[in-house]
Amino acid sequence: MGRLTLLHVTFTGTNIAPASVDFSPHVTVIHGPSDTGKSFIVDAIDFALGAKELKEIPEREGYSRVLLGLELPSGERITLARSVDGGSISLYRSDVRIEPSTPADETLIAKHSATRKNNVSRFLLDQVGLDEKQVRKNARNETHMLSFRDLIRLCLIGETEMQAEVAPGFSGNPVNKTKEVSTLKLLLTGEDDSALTAVPSAQEQRRLRGAQQEVIERMLGQIEAQLQGVAGPTELKAQLGRLNATIDKHGATVGNLTEQRSQLLVKLNELQSADVGQRSEYSDATVLRQRFALLQKQYENDLARLEMIVEAGNLLGYFRSGTCVFCGADPSSQHLDPACDGTANNFGASVDSETQKTKELLDDLRVTMGSLDARIDALRKSINAIHRDTLSLQQSVKALDVRMKPEKGSLRELLAKRSEIEKHLVLYEQVKTFEDMIRRIVDETQPEVATAIGGLSPTAVRDLSAEITQRLAEWTYPSAASVRYDRNELDIIDGDQPRSAHGKGVRAILHAAFTLALAQYCFDRELPHPGFVVLDSPLVTYRPPDQSTETDGEPPEGVVRAFYRDIQANFDGQIIIMENTDPLEALGTRERDIRFTKHADEGRYGFLPVVDSEENCMI
Repeated sequence: MGRLTLLHVTFTGTNIAPASVDFSPHVTVIHGPSDTGKSFIVDAIDFALGAKELKEIPEREGYSRVLLGLELPSGERITLARSVDGGSISLYRSDVRIEPSTPADETLIAKHSATRKNNVSRFLLDQVGLDEKQVRKNARNETHMLSFRDLIRLCLIGETEMQAEVAPGFSGNPVNKTKEVSTLKLLLTGEDDSALTAVPSAQEQRRLRGAQQEVIERMLGQIEAQLQGVAGPTELKAQLGRLNATIDKHGATVGNLTEQRSQLLVKLNELQSADVGQRSEYSDATVLRQRFALLQKQYENDLARLEMIVEAGNLLGYFRSGTCVFCGADPSSQHLDPACDGTANNFGASVDSETQKTKELLDDLRVTMGSLDARIDALRKSINAIHRDTLSLQQSVKALDVRMKPEKGSLRELLAKRSEIEKHLVLYEQVKTFEDMIRRIVDETQPEVATAIGGLSPTAVRDLSAEITQRLAEWTYPSAASVRYDRNELDIIDGDQPRSAHGKGVRAILHAAFTLALAQYCFDRELPHPGFVVLDSPLVTYRPPDQSTETDGEPPEGVVRAFYRDIQANFDGQIIIMENTDPLEALGTRERDIRFTKHADEGRYGFLPVVDSEENCMI
């Protein structure tokens, strides 16, 4: 579908330099203090596109014409020129940025006409593929040719409308509500109301059909509540396919991990069994080693006593020949006696023999203790090695458990998820059935009446609602997940409250989300849309819920940064932002950043040069 691109807005006059601002085909941010002409730019764009009048400001004096440069879907560049006092619009088939000196190529009437094509409304509608589209204007199915003015409130939002309690896209005039709902439906579905037949209504049939539709819509509403935040059927079917493939892979993965774990546990059990056996042997060997140490001490004590006996015997002469040291007999008088064998040398020999035997036992004991110490040391090293191997295996088992934990839970979760997806797909089938029933009821009631809301597709509204939620989430709006567009209220609901119940800052940011979401919805589905969005002050009054008033401080930096990042990365059309606050981060190379300073000697004062009130001339 064709899209329009705003190139520039320029004010010209006789003997006065043109005042102009150029727009990027992607993102343009014009920011600076109040009263520098930002809102006047929005007003000028609207005026050049057919609005009734142009706002009067002191700086406008001396300028006689407003020029709006446009690039058509064909790539042709044109200029719409209009006197600041109103009247018809001159169309130049070129990009004009100075006071025109030649006649216009065409003259277009500012007001829409269904019978004539030489008006700016039908010219622009023809460019975006919406000329001659019909929208319902009342409950009797009478239709009205779509005007470009019907679209402008959906893409060009002034500061007052941005913060107003009236729902986005609506004027607040009850007389126009049916037409405005039909215009929204046209953008959401691409279908106009030209097929409607205006006929007198039959009151009783209307009530019956209305009751039937009310019951079905109530049931549909209950199902839609269950599908709030759920992906669409196409995505769900894709998820189901991926889920089944994941479940198949899951079984193989779990089986492989389980086999690895079993092998590790076998090794771990073998190590633990070996550890128990070796610790038992180590304990026994340690006890035995202690006993051997006591025995060694005993042997050493015995040797010490024997050595002491030898030293004492030598000192006392027990081991020399002569008078018997035991009985005092001379050698000639000595004789064998059980108490004395007649010689001291035999006693010394006994001590020597006992000493030698004890030494041999001690040597054997030391050899045995050496072997035992070696075994104890080997057992200690082996136990330590088993301990390290056990810890390593336990870590491996834990690592596998960590890997298996989500896998174990995944099967149940995947099966539950598959069941949930299948349930949602059934609900979507029910939604389709109910929508078909409503459509049939609407078709059947066409001879009498069909409400404008009944023509709004619940699926389209749900998709728009999802687009709004996603946009707010990208902006880090705190309650984005609870925001939805209500088909019956025809307004944004934040939590349990309609947009109108919130402060002006929240109303502004929700309006901005609606406008951008609607445009992107149309772009993604190749549905007709003017192609550009102009927003005046979407952020400056917004404050997070924890701030006491919306006038304290500045808008949160996180939201400001996220907003500008999102519109640069995720918006496919042209967007022009007017703001008091700076973007905080440099814009991309294809964007345009225009700063007004409100200082005559610093940068650009504003859109139009400041006027000296005394001399009534430009500075």
